[in-house]
Amino acid sequence: MRRVIFVASVIVVFNVALVFLSKAGAQEGQEDLRKQLGTIIVTPGSGPALAVADFQPRAGGLEASLATFNETLWNDLKFAGVANLVGKSLYPKTRVADPATLRYEEWANDPVKSDYVAFGNLTGANTSQGFLYDVKTQQQLLSAAMSGEPREMAHQFADQIVRLLTGQEGIAQSKIAYIANREVSLMDYDGYGSRAFTRDGSIALFPSLSLDGKRLAYVSYRSGHPNVVIRGEDGLIIGSTQFKGTTTSPSVGPDGRIAFASSKDGDSMEIYVSNGDGSNAKKLTRTRNAVNTSPRWNPKTGREIAFISDRGGAPQIYLMDADGTNERPLLRLGGHMDSPAWSPDGRFIAFAWDGGGSFNIYVADVASGQTLRLTREGRNENPAWSPDSRHIAFQSNRSGRWEIWTMHVDGSEQRQLTRTGGRSPSWSR
Repeated sequence: MRRVIFVASVIVVFNVALVFLSKAGAQEGQEDLRKQLGTIIVTPGSGPALAVADFQPRAGGLEASLATFNETLWNDLKFAGVANLVGKSLYPKTRVADPATLRYEEWANDPVKSDYVAFGNLTGANTSQGFLYDVKTQQQLLSAAMSGEPREMAHQFADQIVRLLTGQEGIAQSKIAYIANREVSLMDYDGYGSRAFTRDGSIALFPSLSLDGKRLAYVSYRSGHPNVVIRGEDGLIIGSTQFKGTTTSPSVGPDGRIAFASSKDGDSMEIYVSNGDGSNAKKLTRTRNAVNTSPRWNPKTGREIAFISDRGGAPQIYLMDADGTNERPLLRLGGHMDSPAWSPDGRFIAFAWDGGGSFNIYVADVASGQTLRLTREGRNENPAWSPDSRHIAFQSNRSGRWEIWTMHVDGSEQRQLTRTGGRSPSWSR
């Protein structure tokens, strides 16, 4: 009897140790991923210091335009996360509007201590000049002429600064599609300029923009059945599916093909791929008594598709090659997983998971399988990546109803974009 008790005790201790080691390994993996994501977004205390001086007027009557421009430029560069912005309270009292008025020592020394300074002027309500200087080397890095509305000009200049500092295209001029009032709407990346894109007079769901923003696929009930509709950037219909089953969650691939889920051939939801106009649909999955949905292309290669399947019990994330072969699970975390979204650089997959009791947004490193939780307030679903792979849009009900929010890839800088309702964001150039 004592031997049995001893063996049982050893087993219990061993199992407890395994649980402890498993949790410790998971925690270590999370910290590794957190550090990796921390290199993508510049956090306080790291990276170059950028001063952004208020642009100055070159004509009268520009007060309102200047206020809009300066606020927009500051917000664009702050959310870009490519440099630490030096607080304006530290700036010298000398106004700088052009290179002739720039005094390098005022920006390079205490209290500013910036590496770069951006400045410029508005020559009119719709024209401006912008400059970026390295104040340590006293070299001009950028001279730009912008035109358009004040917000548009600020977006242009912010994107040029981001491109110069990182070699990547900025996102200040990008667009987000989302569902509002049962139609597809478009807005600027920061929530301004919202306008209706579809007017089907029906129910629209699951918008998906192409990588270049020139096409949009979504599900519409305009024909009486839920079908995929594809429109060009001018709003004109390029094509659609014509099924009588349930069809959901389209995704525009990098080569223009459309992946979607449908029950058109039976009771099971399967993954299909069609031409860019919805024709010639080919079934990729074949699972009886299972639900397969939410296919998402690897935008980097176009050779893989992530999707959700409950073939093993609870809905989990699976991967397969674009021809339907080599199906395999990516993550098996238990609970309910939904809406996988591949980052444009192909490194990460964001997804919604109820592992903490309520749905939240997580990000997984595709190569290692390490995961990190990004949201903690309210219910959060339907992540969508920014074109530069540095930010994520999602829907959250933390304000009392579903709205569109954005955040940095590490979960910081969460900000609300819509105020009158919004779901299912899709982000593109």
